[in-house]
Amino acid sequence: MTQLKLAVLDFLLPGETLEAKFANARVFGFDGVEVAIQPESDLEAVARDVGAASQATGVPVAALCTAGVHDPLQEDPGLRRERFAGLADLLALADQLGANGVVSVPLRPSRGFASKAALDDWTDDLTEQAVNAFGAWAADLPAGRSAVFLEPLNRFEATFLRTVGHATEIARRVDHPRVRALADLFHMNIEEADMAQPIRDAGSWLGHVHTADNTRLEPGAGCLDHRPAFAALREIGYDGYVSVECFSPGGAVLSGPPEIVLPTSTAWMRERWADTGA
Repeated sequence: MTQLKLAVLDFLLPGETLEAKFANARVFGFDGVEVAIQPESDLEAVARDVGAASQATGVPVAALCTAGVHDPLQEDPGLRRERFAGLADLLALADQLGANGVVSVPLRPSRGFASKAALDDWTDDLTEQAVNAFGAWAADLPAGRSAVFLEPLNRFEATFLRTVGHATEIARRVDHPRVRALADLFHMNIEEADMAQPIRDAGSWLGHVHTADNTRLEPGAGCLDHRPAFAALREIGYDGYVSVECFSPGGAVLSGPPEIVLPTSTAWMRERWADTGA
């Protein structure tokens, strides 16, 4: 039977040190920690410090999460090569830390078009570029178990990749075990007509899940019903993490003190997961 494995972004956890944050994740009911890679992050320091925190607490690293400065599908060829090389370095770091993979948004921010036809043409062209670029990149990767997770965002944050189906299409066409799709329930609630079917359609191509409530607060602090998505995850035998990512332009955001609202949220999610098991 598929089990619910919950993770949380490290910046949501209280603690003066990484070890304290990892320890609090376990206390609050999480099974793993997702580590945010900042623009200024030193990957050698991340490997050392995150690895030590995980080993000391026994809490696994679920994934690494990138920022906009890491988005690889850039128009400038030189910048695109640089970003894909950096993504390969992050994937190697994920392997070193035992993480499932690296969350990657191919391209942001949002942009406007004069017509839907112009938008469709641009999207179709960029999809071909994405398939070719990620395919060539993946073909040159060394052996490893971690994967890149292609994350769709909502229309207010990105234009190119906005649905789980589109991310799944790219992953299927690349057809490499180290390229997978991501489903973010917060973004799905804006972009998808159904919270379950895109997950069912993704099937084994789904590598990672993000969640927040419709308010962008922790799950349970809004009105988003997680049960349809959870039922679909059960149906496809999903064995990855469901990772809580509450973020706003001003930074991390929760409805109250993390030591109170995060344990409440994990209990809330496990109750909804249990509701889908009947």
